[in-house]
Amino acid sequence: MPLLKPMARPDLLVVELDGEAVIYDEDSTDLHLLNPTATVVFGMCDGTSTMKEISAEIADVFDVPVDQVEPEVRTLVRRLRRAKLLAYVPDRTQGTPEEP
Repeated sequence: MPLLKPMARPDLLVVELDGEAVIYDEDSTDLHLLNPTATVVFGMCDGTSTMKEISAEIADVFDVPVDQVEPEVRTLVRRLRRAKLLAYVPDRTQGTPEEP
């Protein structure tokens, strides 16, 4: 089973204001406000990177150990998934599933 790459749903209306994202889901009529950190992670959910890769990139930018960043990224991505803001793209080059 392939790794999963989180991807923001393409049908969402996303506006960034002062580093925060305002997201409108027309299907559910829900409005979401993401803080600056969540906005960065949400922006990286473009279907091209696994959560391990997203965590590694954030860790590198902030010069923080990846094992410190990854649990936080996973928690945030789970919350975004529960809010139905994400879809997943399978990474067919890998063989082991990755749970968000």
